[in-house]
Amino acid sequence: LSLVQQWWSERRGGRMGDSEEVVMMAAKRDGRSVMRLERMFRSEIDDKLLLHVAGGPHKGILIAKAVDNLKDVEPAEGRLEFLAYLVNEEQHNQSVQDYWTLRFWFRGQAEGVVKKKTFTDYFQELMNPSSFPKNYIGFIKKALVLLKVYHVIKRVELEVQETEDPSPEESIPPIKSFTSVFTPASYTYQLVPEVQINNKTFITFMVKAAADAHVALSAVYGDVDRKTYEIVIGTDGNTKSIIRYGAGGPIMVESMTMNVLSEEEFRYFWVNWANNKIEVGRGANYGVGAFLQWTIPPSKQFNINCLAVSTGTPSRGQWEFAELLDAEKDFGKEAKKKRIKHSLLWIAKKQKMLQCLEDAYPNMVKTAEMFKYCKIKQSDTMAALVFLSDMQKKNLIKEVEGGYWMRLQKSQESEIIKHEVKIVKHMPELKASEQPTIAIVTSLFCEKVAVDAMIEEKTTYVKYKTEGESQVYTLGRIGKFKVVSTKVSRKSSSEQEARICAENTITRLLGSFSKIHHVLIVGVGSGVPHYSDGNQHVRLGDVVVSVPSRKNGAIYMYCDKIEKMTDANGYNYSTREWDCSDNSLQDVAVSLKQIMERDTNPQRPWDRYMNDAKDILQTEESNFHRPPMKTDRLFYTDDNGTDLELEHPAAGKGYRVGQSNCRLGVIASGKLVSRSPRLRQSFAEINGIRAYDSDVTAVLESLEGNRNNSFIIIRGISDYSSGSRKEWQPYASLAAAAYMKSLIYALK
Repeated sequence: LSLVQQWWSERRGGRMGDSEEVVMMAAKRDGRSVMRLERMFRSEIDDKLLLHVAGGPHKGILIAKAVDNLKDVEPAEGRLEFLAYLVNEEQHNQSVQDYWTLRFWFRGQAEGVVKKKTFTDYFQELMNPSSFPKNYIGFIKKALVLLKVYHVIKRVELEVQETEDPSPEESIPPIKSFTSVFTPASYTYQLVPEVQINNKTFITFMVKAAADAHVALSAVYGDVDRKTYEIVIGTDGNTKSIIRYGAGGPIMVESMTMNVLSEEEFRYFWVNWANNKIEVGRGANYGVGAFLQWTIPPSKQFNINCLAVSTGTPSRGQWEFAELLDAEKDFGKEAKKKRIKHSLLWIAKKQKMLQCLEDAYPNMVKTAEMFKYCKIKQSDTMAALVFLSDMQKKNLIKEVEGGYWMRLQKSQESEIIKHEVKIVKHMPELKASEQPTIAIVTSLFCEKVAVDAMIEEKTTYVKYKTEGESQVYTLGRIGKFKVVSTKVSRKSSSEQEARICAENTITRLLGSFSKIHHVLIVGVGSGVPHYSDGNQHVRLGDVVVSVPSRKNGAIYMYCDKIEKMTDANGYNYSTREWDCSDNSLQDVAVSLKQIMERDTNPQRPWDRYMNDAKDILQTEESNFHRPPMKTDRLFYTDDNGTDLELEHPAAGKGYRVGQSNCRLGVIASGKLVSRSPRLRQSFAEINGIRAYDSDVTAVLESLEGNRNNSFIIIRGISDYSSGSRKEWQPYASLAAAAYMKSLIYALK
């Protein structure tokens, strides 16, 4: 069975004898005729409102009595508009011209490309000249029959408006296809592959938002940081508009545009990028009303292949992109496919729901909050619940209490591995001899899983709360040391809330286990490459350990302010620094490095630990194997802002290409430097920084406040920018965890 069939099969199982019907409802809206065709369950339909129940081959089609008003529903996800010319035989073949609008809603969370193809194919088959109906009744009948076949479509609405000009033109009138996109109030780009722009030089669109409507035109699909022209309409409180090079990059040009956007109504805009010049204008007429213009310098020119949109934190956004269908081409021949097969898979939000729960772990997430975060429409909640139920059957997640969901770590039972996971309301009391002396702190779910794979004789306790913060503690042994690992929840509504959550996690950890002496912060980060010296170079999959670059120097730095120097071509960096009064962990890291360098062919313990852990982790959702070498690509931004792909420098002494190597140095964070390639490299060269991470200052401040004087940060490298490259995160987490185990075994 396809996912669609499986869902409906299970859903019917919950409604004994219930069946799915297609119902047609008719009404008037602002003087226009409206017909809505919608899937409903038989139990949801009031028989008193039915006019006709079809039988025979058309069983499952119901016609409702006309009503004054149709029930309000959420905005349509796709729309087609066109002129229809009809002949009235009762009035001497007088021609009538109507303006028709077809709106579409979908079940599940199919990708935009699938939705667009589905409603386009539906329309092509509906309008196929070889079987085109002769009258309105035949047209509606065909629309109803087709809807039973196209399972992804939940609802179709036809709106007919009679126009004043009844004379048909000689040419075929245009058919406008509208793609709807909904963006949340967060600066997160949503790709729009259904709007193909690689063969165009301009687009027109409508948007409804209070402020900060972002349009990204990129060379590489999914990459809005490099080779991207970012247009921001209505920034700074809807007072001006700008063009940037790269998402969040330097401003190339700006213009005052007071109240150019509206959250109450759609407004038209157009963007043109022909002849290496970007123009942005307001209005439905392309080329008229330009308010932004930028001539692209040769160093920043590239072919545009991808479109993405976003709205900033001030406002959600609703977008509509219009394209013209070639009627003569598309309807003068048989449609490529007569129907979407019953086995069409829903590309639903399963992965996003799982990611939401992983970020929140060990905290729970309410169903409504998860659906809001994952943009699950009300009409698709049943499908989403089916997917949640499926993930629960696979022991990936658990509904701990009604409507509260949690990501699960897997229990394991074998001759070699024993790991029991217990969900409890109260932690068991530990004897003094059972108290751990080493704590390991992680942030990502894959980091926690990788760390736990290194722990022996372990038990995980998830102390949960439906309201407030939960805790997770995995107790076990590494070598002769009793250890405990925990995870900081990453799902917070604000940066301040995230800091409070991190601080509370560490305070509770040290309060619950009073004998903790050493704290290891283990996870992923982004490397600082060296473009010429292989002995200094950091590659993906390597491990960077926080050791000062100079005597009595910092092991971790946070940059909170940058000032451009007025009398020189440089910057002043304002930083906060951390070091340890107890350097035991750093001394062991240096000792390990010296041993590895002294031996000609050393047996590196972390290589063995990684291989052993892969067997333990093979049942996890994430893939902890090393990604292909070809995905480790190195880019350099020159003085003109051009991104150049470079070869990795020749491997330094003792460096093993294709394996995880260890580098010692300072680790840093701070969005001001980490997100700018030039500042990132400059700051690293000045301070001996080998890697950046996502900011653990809240954790370090809590350690400082709780008088913990021995800590170290271990980062597996997953990219060269932000550490967020998901393809490399699991392997980088495993590499960091394996080095962590090596360090603990070497600790005296």
